[in-house]
Amino acid sequence: MFDHDNFINKPCQNIFGRLVIYSPRNTSVPDFKVTGDFHENYVDINLQNAGADISAAEVVLFVRMAEFCEKYPRPLAGDKIVVDGITYQIIDVQPHIPGSKKLVLHEDI
Repeated sequence: MFDHDNFINKPCQNIFGRLVIYSPRNTSVPDFKVTGDFHENYVDINLQNAGADISAAEVVLFVRMAEFCEKYPRPLAGDKIVVDGITYQIIDVQPHIPGSKKLVLHEDI
């Protein structure tokens, strides 16, 4: 079986990723660092709607599931991420390529 995470996700995160602070909503779990590929104006292309105008972009962070600790094995909506001193709240966790998730973020004001 092809190891998608080690052959695709990990090298991509090493090239494009940056360290961010992950703050679980569950305060009994301490903050920890993960590497993520951050995009402030990410536009997801839907080929079914390729003829439609794109009217919105999202703030997203792509993360490898292997970077999450045993005490906190997966990201959850309501958790927070700090990127370059700006705090974002996770509003949605979406599937991505095997071994990773797409976290849709909203600036926490």
